[in-house]
Formats: sequence, C-alpha cells, structure tokens
Amino acid sequence: MRGAIPIRGAEIQKELKTAKPGTYNFTETVSLNIGNPQQVGQGVLTFNREVLSGLIYDPLTKTNAISDDAKRRIDEFKRNIESPSGAYTVNSKGWGHVRNKVAEFISNRDGVKANADNIYLTNGASEGVRTGFTALIRNSHDGILIPIP
Repeated sequence: MRGAIPIRGAEIQKELKTAKPGTYNFTETVSLNIGNPQQVGQGVLTFNREVLSGLIYDPLTKTNAISDDAKRRIDEFKRNIESPSGAYTVNSKGWGHVRNKVAEFISNRDGVKANADNIYLTNGASEGVRTGFTALIRNSHDGILIPIP
C-alpha cells in the first residue's frame, strides 16, 4: 500500500503526462495499492451506497431512487442496529448485527465458527491497523518494526 513501489508508480504516472512517445513501453498505469475497484474496471458499488444513503436520509426510502433490495436491507438494519447511522455505536467494535453477519459469513466461508465478539469493524484498513497498533503499544518506550513489502 505504501513505500517505494507506489511512490515510484506515482512518479511514472506524472512522467507519462509529459513523456515523449516511446519513453516507456506503456502509456498508462493502474494503481492497485489503494483498494479502488473502479480503477480496474469494476462498476460502482451502487447497492452499498443506496443502503448507506437510506440509513442516513430516511426520506429516500420512500422514493424510487433506491432499489427494493436496498430498501429491504435498510429495514433489516433499522430493526437490528443499536444506534442510528452516523452516531456513535453502543459498542465501539461496531454494530452487533453487522458483526454477527460478518461472523456468519466467515463461519460459512471457512468452516470454522467465528465469534462476533472478536470482530472489530473499522472505517478502512489504515484505521484498523492504527487501532491494532494502539492496542499493542504501552507507552513511548515501545515501538513496532514494520517491513514494507
């Protein structure tokens, strides 16, 4: 995600804008380090955005702007979540209902029972790593050595 390779990739992307034809054996690059599926041609994740929008702004659920499938998921969340979307959750690990769904998915995928109490939801990989490191570091005398792949 970070380090020399993505830095060099960004430099090459800039160079391509002003490089003479033939400078490289290619004319464009694709960044694969930031988890952007649209960068590699995957369509926009409309369903997720519809659900989030409906949870944040309920009047949208009364319109045709959101699919019926998304409306069903919004209703499921509203019945099962402990706090409104956009507010602090009752549990800092994230909504219990969503953690249960994640545990169910992992159990089905891996064939091993996953415990929702051991699942922490974060707003991205970087935040998850930061949370993990915060739990590991006791004070300013501790450090963590991380190799960059």
